[in-house]
Amino acid sequence: MNKKELIVLIFLSTALLLGAVINSIKYFRQKKRLNSMPISIEYSDTTVAADTLIDINQATIEHLEALPGIGPVLAQRIIDYRKRRGGFKTIDDLRAVPGIGPKRFDAIKDLVICHPPGEN
Repeated sequence: MNKKELIVLIFLSTALLLGAVINSIKYFRQKKRLNSMPISIEYSDTTVAADTLIDINQATIEHLEALPGIGPVLAQRIIDYRKRRGGFKTIDDLRAVPGIGPKRFDAIKDLVICHPPGEN
């Protein structure tokens, strides 16, 4: 391996490591933001605290905005889709909402649940 190849290898390794650090920082900031929100979701006789999963069939626009990559416009699209379709049957139904692609879905899929529509 010559000197130029070694420099390129070091540069690429540094860029990869820096990307991983930045991604970790973003993840923990978002998790902290989600956990610090004073939100509770009420079901028949159960209250779910903010540091647990958000039910996409019950969530308000504020709940949805707490999810990574979900702003006010996309949160409203989720609510509109939910109203039009009578609720989500599974978490995978989120993929049909315009603006939720594979990356965004992967970012939120572990933070949401889906109780069947009408089940409170």
